[in-house]
Amino acid sequence: MIFVLEDDRGWESYYRRFLKDKDLRFYRDGVAAIAGMDEEVPDLVILDVLLTGPTGFAVLNEMRSYPELMNVPVAIVSSVSIATDIADKYGVVAVLDKGEMRPDELRELVGRYA
Repeated sequence: MIFVLEDDRGWESYYRRFLKDKDLRFYRDGVAAIAGMDEEVPDLVILDVLLTGPTGFAVLNEMRSYPELMNVPVAIVSSVSIATDIADKYGVVAVLDKGEMRPDELRELVGRYA
């Protein structure tokens, strides 16, 4: 199962279109996503860093504070450039730029984890 934290409906449609064969759970804010992870641990989290409410980095920080979520792979997909050292700090498996991401690149990433 893949948790997608994305508050833009256009991007939600993009994920649904190109990952239609995957079990996707969508969350528009970090609070709801963390609550969802209390019920079921995802195989992968696709995370936008600019979310309504807590930022994606706040979600990552919260995830890494729980032993059962500490090792869940997280891929940041965002239009915001982030430094590699920030991604490394949180153990992010990939950083993809929304403006340059290709569907096959997204499918390849997801295929590695879910």
